[in-house]
Amino acid sequence: MIVNPQLFNYRLIIGTLVIAIVVIGSYSFSNYTTLKNHQEFIEQETLLVQNELNEMIKSYDAVKANNNTMQLEFNEAKSKLENVLDSLLVFNTDASVISKYKNQLAILKKEKARLFAKSELAQKESRFLEVEVYSMSQQLFNQQKYVQSLEKENAILSKTIKKIVSVSAVNVNAVALNTVNSKTDMKTSKIDDLDHIEVCLTLLSNEFTPKGNKNIFVQLIGPDNRLVVERGHVRFKDESLDYSGMTVVNNNYDNIDVCTKINVESKKLLKEGTYNVVIYNDDFLIGKTELELY
Repeated sequence: MIVNPQLFNYRLIIGTLVIAIVVIGSYSFSNYTTLKNHQEFIEQETLLVQNELNEMIKSYDAVKANNNTMQLEFNEAKSKLENVLDSLLVFNTDASVISKYKNQLAILKKEKARLFAKSELAQKESRFLEVEVYSMSQQLFNQQKYVQSLEKENAILSKTIKKIVSVSAVNVNAVALNTVNSKTDMKTSKIDDLDHIEVCLTLLSNEFTPKGNKNIFVQLIGPDNRLVVERGHVRFKDESLDYSGMTVVNNNYDNIDVCTKINVESKKLLKEGTYNVVIYNDDFLIGKTELELY
């Protein structure tokens, strides 16, 4: 058998080329697959970082700061996250860039954990203060109610004491007078004729009534419930009194008869009807009577 050396060499070269092509093809395919897998990994990691950044931004939107300083810190942390997210969306990423962003993300997570823990502590302190304020307000309310009840009891006691120590007016009588001359007065019930109203009474004291001067005030109140003759105004601790006439009596005796005349200079306010004549010792009511005029 005769072998052609040239043909053999061609076959050897072709076989070598085929093997080289297969090897190169396998290597290229392997590199392509590795590169594709690497690219997919980079894209997946980038997406995960983006999602985490978005979730963290949303968490800052959802949380509410209980003071301005805390809100500023939240806003600054959120702004950092938004800047990192914008940078991640703009620039091409590779393994080193992703590693850098993941490191930044880890730092921002720690910052978020610190701020949220600080916010939670501030909220707990705020709730504690609210409870304290509510408790104190309740105590204050209860104290105010107690003070009000004491004031009411004190007012009742004060009136009771006044009633015990004050003089009392009995036999209260009021008449309208027409002055005939300097020595003669005539009783009348006619408004056109009267020029004075005389009020007489008996002051009674008791063992608890202190001796000394007593201010006796008289009010003449018309049918329309208005003071028809006003001679003055006196103010006491808790109230004031307008009066039509007054006199000072020294109660050195247990029973004292007292009369006082009220000069009626103007009759404009006088109307036909029943008039109330009210007697006070200072601001304490001690007696009353009625007077009919027409």
